[in-house]
Parts: sequence; C-alpha cells; structure tokens
Amino acid sequence: MKCPRDGTTLATVQVLGLELDKCHKCDGIWFDRGELERARDAGVDQLEEVIEKKYGDPAYEEGAVAGYMVCPRCGGRLRRQVYTYVNPVHVDSCEGCHGMWVDDGELNAIIGEKRGLDEATDAGKLQGFLAGVAGLFRRGKGKD
Repeated sequence: MKCPRDGTTLATVQVLGLELDKCHKCDGIWFDRGELERARDAGVDQLEEVIEKKYGDPAYEEGAVAGYMVCPRCGGRLRRQVYTYVNPVHVDSCEGCHGMWVDDGELNAIIGEKRGLDEATDAGKLQGFLAGVAGLFRRGKGKD
C-alpha cells in the first residue's frame, strides 16, 4: 500500500493487537475500519512515540501522489472530517471502506482528548459539576 499523503510505501506495524500501516517518511498511519477507535480506547499515552520506539526510523521506498488523497486500501477518495470536537482534530476518511488516515501528531491528540473527556466524566467530578449546575439553577430561580 502507498501513503496517501506522499506515495511512500507503507510499512506494517503491530501495536495493541492491531496491524496498522505506517508511513516512515511523514509518520502518518492508516487505520482500517474500527481500528482507530480501538487504539483510542486502549488509553495508551503517546502511542505514536510507542510505535516509533518499537519500529524506529527504517529506510523506506519513496513515491509520489497526483491530485487528491486516495485510500491506500481500496482506492476510494479520502475526505477530510472532524474526528474530535473539544480540540478539533481532522482525519481523512475513505468514502468506500471507511478506513482513516491520521497524520503525524493527530493520533496522540485524539487519545489525549478521549482521556480528558473520560477524566471529566469521572463520577466525583461529574457529581461536583452537577451540584454546581443545580446551585446556579436554584440561585437563578430565586431571582424570578
């Protein structure tokens, strides 16, 4: 498979029980349908660095691309979409096979946002938040 960003031959990497396809030139990663969610939900901090440490920076076969980004799996067109909303991260999603291309730094940002949202919904924090909202509601209601 070829990198949709620069045409370099993708290398297979194994992490978290997933077989991913990585470009060692631009450090982007291809995720087949459902794999990005599995990697995100595993909660491993700095996963991109974990992959780099395990696989290093080997030699790679450069290539080239012409025109819009094409899915390395099925050849379908990749479309830019927002994947996270608190701190927007955009990924490129295939219209055909629904795989996703994640550029360098985007995987760590996606995992970081998930961790932040998980921490914010921790039972203690959620109870504190709801108590605060209830207090605002009671104070606001008393002014009517």
